[in-house]
Order: sequence, then C-alpha cells, then structure tokens
Amino acid sequence: MLAASGPAFAQSSAAQEAAAEQTPGVIIVTARKRAETVLEVPESVTAFGQETLERANIEDIDDVGLAVPNLQLSTRADGFPNVTVRGLGGFGNTQGVGFYLDDVQLFGDASSRFGDIERIEVLKGPQGILYGGSNIGGAVKFVSARPDPGVFEGRIAARAGTDNYFDGELELNIPLGEDWAFKVFAFGETDDGFLVNPRTPRLNGQIAVADEDIGHREQYGVRGALFGELAGGTEIYFTARYNEYDGPNNAWVRETDTNFGYSNLIDLSYNPRNERETLGLTGHIDIPIGNVTLQSITSYTDTSSRRETDLDIQNEFVLDLVRPEEFDAFTQEIRLSSDSGGPFEWQVGAYYLDLTRDLDSNLLIREAFCYLDPGTCAPLGQDDDVLLAEVPFEISRREREQLAAFINASYTFGQIELSGGLRVDNTRTSRANLDTGLDGENKETVVLGRASIAWQNPDETTLLYATFSQGFEPADFSLSNLTGANTLLGYGEETADQIEIGYKGRLLDNSLFLTVAAFYIAYNDRQFELQAADPQTGGFVEGVVNVGDSTQMGVEFDLTWQLTNNLTLSGGAGYIDAEWDDGTFSPVTGRDLSGVQPPNVASWSGSAALEYEGDIGLNEFFIRGQARYKGNSSTNSQFFDAPGDEYPVFDNPSYFVVDLAAGIDFGSFKIGARVENLFDERYFNDLQEFPNFAGSLNPGEPGQIIIGTLGQTRRFIVSAGFEF
Repeated sequence: MLAASGPAFAQSSAAQEAAAEQTPGVIIVTARKRAETVLEVPESVTAFGQETLERANIEDIDDVGLAVPNLQLSTRADGFPNVTVRGLGGFGNTQGVGFYLDDVQLFGDASSRFGDIERIEVLKGPQGILYGGSNIGGAVKFVSARPDPGVFEGRIAARAGTDNYFDGELELNIPLGEDWAFKVFAFGETDDGFLVNPRTPRLNGQIAVADEDIGHREQYGVRGALFGELAGGTEIYFTARYNEYDGPNNAWVRETDTNFGYSNLIDLSYNPRNERETLGLTGHIDIPIGNVTLQSITSYTDTSSRRETDLDIQNEFVLDLVRPEEFDAFTQEIRLSSDSGGPFEWQVGAYYLDLTRDLDSNLLIREAFCYLDPGTCAPLGQDDDVLLAEVPFEISRREREQLAAFINASYTFGQIELSGGLRVDNTRTSRANLDTGLDGENKETVVLGRASIAWQNPDETTLLYATFSQGFEPADFSLSNLTGANTLLGYGEETADQIEIGYKGRLLDNSLFLTVAAFYIAYNDRQFELQAADPQTGGFVEGVVNVGDSTQMGVEFDLTWQLTNNLTLSGGAGYIDAEWDDGTFSPVTGRDLSGVQPPNVASWSGSAALEYEGDIGLNEFFIRGQARYKGNSSTNSQFFDAPGDEYPVFDNPSYFVVDLAAGIDFGSFKIGARVENLFDERYFNDLQEFPNFAGSLNPGEPGQIIIGTLGQTRRFIVSAGFEF
C-alpha cells in the first residue's frame, strides 16, 4: 500500500495521507501489519487518532470499552481486563482478545496506562492469521508516537479533579543528529476514587483501621524510545518502559438480590490492594533487502504483582486471599514483506512466545471464622483478626510456549482485491500445582485460514468486501482436579469461524465516512471460568471448563460526519444475537442452556459525539458532548440457576453515560474542563455470581451472591498544558 503507482488498492503514502486528511474518520492503521487507511482494510477496524483520544479523554481500556459498539471492555476488579468482542472471548482467565503496544502482545499488564499514544485500533473478529492465539475475539492495539529526528519539542500537562484526582505528564523529543532521536514520556497519577469503606463496627465492637478511601490508587510510569536510521535504510526502534501501580483489588460491590443498589460503600475488614510493577523492553529492526523488507520485533516483559482480597466481602476478619504473582514473557517475531510496488503484496513470518506465570497464593483463615462454624475454633476473642490457619490456595507454575509460521498475501486486478492467509500454530501449555504435586501438559497444532474479496470503485471512495477468518484460544489446565482424580483437569482449545460482509465509503463530497458490517460466527467449545462452592465439600472451586458451542450474528456501523466546517458528528451502534447451540448444559447445575444468550454479551450498544470547534480571535477552542450506551448484558448466573428457573434470573442492566468537555488553545498554552458521567449514572462494568463466604454472618442470605465492579461516578476535571 506504499506504492508510488499502481491499481486502486496500491495507493502511495502521500495518497494515503491525503485521503486521511480530506475525510473525517479516515486515518492510517496497521491492522494487516502494513500501513493503509481504514477505508482499504477489508474487515471492521475502529480507530481513534491522537486528537480524538485527547478530546474524548480516552486514556485507558475502560474508556475504549464505552466508545466502541459490540465491545464489552473494562478493568476487572483485580486489575486484569474483562473483554468480549461480538460475544467472542470470556471474562476472567479466559481473555480471548489480544492487547498490543507497538505490535507486542501484553500479558500481565494490559490494563496499564501507556501514554504518548498516537492512535488506538480495535480489530473486531478472529485475528488468528497475523496475531495468533489469544486473539479469538479480536485485538486492541495501542500505537505510540515515535521519536522525530527533525525537531526538539516537549509538552507538560496537568489535570485535577474531584475525589482528589491529580495527573501530571511530561514529554520530550530530543534529536540526536540528523537521523536519530530520543523520546521520553513520564506520568504520575493519584486518585482517592469514589468507593468508601464505612468501617462499620465489627461484632466485637472494634472498628477497622482501614482508610475510608478504599478506592485510592496511585500509578507512575516512564517510557523511553530511541529511533534512528543506519546506512542503507535500516531503521532501529528501541523502547523501555516501567510502570508502577498501587490500587484497590477486588473491591466488589456486594449485592444479595437483583434490586441493585449500586452503593459506593464497600464494608470490608481492611482495604485489599493490588501492587503491580512492570518492566518492558522492545526492539524493532527494519532492514530493506532489495524489493523486500525484513523486520524483527523482540520483546521481554516482567510483571510482578501482589493482590490481596477480602473473600467474604464483609467487615469481619473471616477469609482473606493473598496472591503474589510473576509474569515473564519473551516474544520474537520475524517478518519478510514485499515492498508495495505492484498488485501483489505478501508477508511471510514466524513467531515465538515463551510465557511463564508463577503464583504463590494462600488462603488466610481468621478467628472470626468461628462465626461461620463455631465448632471449629474457640469463642471469638477481642482481637478477631488472629490468624487461625494459612492454607495453600494457588501455588503453581503455568507455562506456554508457542511457535507459529504464517503467510498473508493479496493480489489486485482492476478494482478487485483477493487476499488470504494461513497460519500453523504449535502450542505447548503446562501447569503444575506445587502444593498437591499434580501437573499436566498439552501440545497441539492448529491450522488457521483467512480469505477475503474486496471491490473498490475507481475514485477510491467505496469499498465492498466479504471476509472469512478463524481464531483460537489454546488449551490449558485448571489448578484443581475438580473431580478427585490424580491429574489436573484439562480443558480444550476453543475455536471460532467468522464470515463478515461490509461496506466502507466516503460520501457527501468526502464529508461523511461510513462503515457498515454484518457478521456470522460459529463459536466452538467455549471456555469459561467458574467460581462456585463445591456442593460436596463446601470448599471453593475455581476452574475453566469447555461449556459448549454458540452462534453469534449481528450488525454494526460507525460514522464520522463533518456537518459544517465547525461541527462534527461521530459514533456508531451495534446489535448482537447470540445463543447457545442445542444440547448445551450448565457444567454446575446441568440446566439446559439451549437458546440462552451466553454471558457477557450486550444485545445493543452504541455511542455518539457532537463536537464544535472554532476560533476566538487568534485562539482555537472546542466543545464536545458524548454519550455511550450499553444494553442489558447477560451474566454467569445462567451456570448456577436451577433447571426450573426462568431465564434470566438476573443480568447486568443497561446504562447510558454522558460526558461534556471544552478546551481553548492559546498557541502553546491549552486549558480545558470536562465532566465525566454528567448525570451520575450508576452502573456495573461487570457483574457475576460468586460464592457467599459470609452467609452465616447474615442468616437468610443465598449461597451465591452477586458482585460487580462499579463504573465511574460523576467527576469534574480541569486541565492545563504547555507545548514548547
């Protein structure tokens, strides 16, 4: 797509940039690992440029999740992502959607803040050919701004808001000679949050010493990047980043019935925390060799965390969980790509992943456990946080080794482009329970395919396409045997086949960019993580199982419309019809799930933004209003409902969030103000059933309760920045 001349699909770089500039919403992306406009990619891609990211305050994955139709994405209460795309993927350990920073997949810190982002790309549907396993539902790509050898420049910015929110950023671009530059970005953020620990007196009369601001979080980070060109055109791009996070962990809102109160009061015996630090190193090398380019992408990431959870979700010291965890990931990708000088374009590559995940977690049983079972311990004393026992919970090592080879190619004749790809993916997964001595290992080879046909009109304003794509999530093992057997319970791979047809076009003299897509997905052997009380032992069971097959179909559209020279409308909407196939049964209760909507799917979702920008003398300003809607979404309650229960017993209610923002640019100096969640809508980012470990403390409560992660309440923010 970088050719100087050729057929309709082979635009030059200058032509790409011109198309992007003259049509709102058309920007250059690398969804197919080559530079091309969104209009040229024969699949659904939602992309946000740098200006939109700033004005819409899209800073983390929660913001991305609200802005994109048919995407359920938020930060789980323990800091990991919860995500489904078009109903593909699963919350918890069965992620199913890949997260990337500069083409490097993130495993331990996908919910981190990266900063200095040039654009975000959301790729919908299976991405198995170019991105491999753990991308069955799609991919979310963060693309950072590279150093610029041509200019010395910098930026300093600060934001402050309610809940003692403060955020500061510093960015410097430093030329190092004619062809080299270094860039550094640093940030620091503190926030007391909107969650409150009321510190209700315990049964022995004592009051928790925990701080009221149970949602308080701090995060800091720095990222350095070096970019340059060697003789012969070889490009070097090295980055190093360090992030540190200290925030709430599993601060769940506890609901005992479906009359949700959305309370921001979380009454716990202490404030559970998640302390995480990440070091990431990457190296990109592009070497031109005749008419092809050899690219090498190497990465190493180390993420260490310590998560503490109050499992009983009560103000008594009963059951607590401490989970130290270590992620180490090394990846290497090598690609050989044709230079876009003709109708035939191709990529051949290989990928290697070596991932280890070590856990050393223990369940802490405190003296207040006597309330639950008085016969197991002495009567409660005054110091009710006395440790009675420390029981191994998850002491394990998980490993994944992945080796893949892929090819992707396209050929253009006239206005028609035919493209296709193939990937052979060999994965070895293993898990060892170091407490019980049980272990398991699985090896599998998966062959994935992709094919598409696209037509673009002669003036390059319309694209019609049909695409078939496949994806998979590797097999693995649950920590427990779950059945009393002498081996760990293994669960198999899940696979998805998608057919998508779509339209992309520039309309109304290039003032409107519109995309429309319809999809059909066959989703097989779906993996789900379950947490339940064992009906035989009363203990806690957590594991992943293959529940069954489902079918998803739906439609979605996105648009950006320049209504006038100053006024722009953008947004989109999506609909999903998802059902379990016939013969699917709950792995917990045996209930027939045939025809039931699988968990974590919202049938309807949408977003809209209206932005006005103009001039006040020599100064520029903007005003932006945006609204995001998520319809009722299904939950994991279907797995725990009795066979006679009417579906659904409960789901996650719909919500509608409105933001307002304004800013003025005085040349190098900028100021702004915004209000998030203007009408203070109360909603849960995620919702699920969970074992009630404090049932005896509250007679009459059910054995399973409902827990949720509360969405951001109303917040006011002011900002100021200076560029030099």
